[in-house]
Amino acid sequence: MAGRGGKRLERKKDNWPQDLLLSILATLPAKSLFRFKSASKHWRSLITNPDFIEQHLENQQKKEYPQLIFASTESKTDLVLESVAIVDVEVREADGAKTRKGFKRTSLNICHLPTDVYHMSNSCDGILCFFGKTNVFVYNPGTREFRILQIGREGSSLVTSYPFDCFGQLFSRYHLVGFGRDQVTKERKIIRLFRPKGEFEDQIHECEVFTLSSGAGSSWRGIGKVAYFIRLAQRPVYVNGTLHWILDGRHANPSELIVCFDLHTEKFQAISHPSCYSENSLDQYKRQLMGLLHLRNSLCLVEPEPMLQLNIWIMNQSNGIWEKLFCVDWESMNYKNPLPFPIAELKDGTFFVYHCTGNLQIYYPESKSFSEALLGHERMVQPSAFFESLVPLYGEPLVY
Repeated sequence: MAGRGGKRLERKKDNWPQDLLLSILATLPAKSLFRFKSASKHWRSLITNPDFIEQHLENQQKKEYPQLIFASTESKTDLVLESVAIVDVEVREADGAKTRKGFKRTSLNICHLPTDVYHMSNSCDGILCFFGKTNVFVYNPGTREFRILQIGREGSSLVTSYPFDCFGQLFSRYHLVGFGRDQVTKERKIIRLFRPKGEFEDQIHECEVFTLSSGAGSSWRGIGKVAYFIRLAQRPVYVNGTLHWILDGRHANPSELIVCFDLHTEKFQAISHPSCYSENSLDQYKRQLMGLLHLRNSLCLVEPEPMLQLNIWIMNQSNGIWEKLFCVDWESMNYKNPLPFPIAELKDGTFFVYHCTGNLQIYYPESKSFSEALLGHERMVQPSAFFESLVPLYGEPLVY
């Protein structure tokens, strides 16, 4: 563009204060920032900076509503991910305008994965982790980046059929897999618990770790024997650098209920549980009815008292003391077996509660009541709450 006197006017690259630019960019959705990376080398360097990625993730986690993901298998090579964004919708009624919760639903088919039976492990920092008998698939919906990892040492089947947890979720019969972040190094790691091929005791014996890094030499590392008898058929719960599981009733120390794995030290350790449980009350049957959840960035325990109520306990991260977060009257639950379970808390103190029949409802702790069914699914799905992120997987872009 020519100005007066024929001199060409040039745009300045840095005509915005960088702190202001970063603060604005950090509030935008991951998918928008993913497109902005191609605007210039300068913007790309800003958006891919680890400090900016961390700030963006923190901003996303402060949003009023999380996003919900419902995963299902179309076949042994295809996954279907339904993303549900929660929005406020103004509805006009006879007594005036009211705000209701609405949903914006989008569906993504991920095709041509290595043949396997895939199950969702858990999500962490906007990344979803799935695993089958021989493969692990990790995917970031915000950046559309994925990685497929082949399982390391072959393991033996732990049970004769695919097991279910207390929430009716289906799991692999070959191993347990967890995903999370090392709080010290900031690296993301995949943990696999399995029984080596050729052994016949019905418990997990060994653990191996895969660190997601940009290096070409990444591989599974064995870290030795597992001294805890971990219950099969359960999702791990990631909280602040540790993964958590419930112990089996056949564990050597019956007073221990929950074990955690520190992703930095790579050590297992039993942790406290609600004080109302004594050694005598933690029998095999009662453990099978319990489940772990992630709410308020804390570890939660779901414990049913049949015919009375469903208790949701939460652990204080600073002192390890458990408190009752809320309880659900048994008679108010439309579904009791398998158990319904909260998957996310909203800013008004209510909870999204899901049941394996496919129904999503809101639970109101103050009135101890449920809303009508808000969403329904015809096929079995695995739900998870997550926030978008720019966290890299050092993998490939998903083409669709």
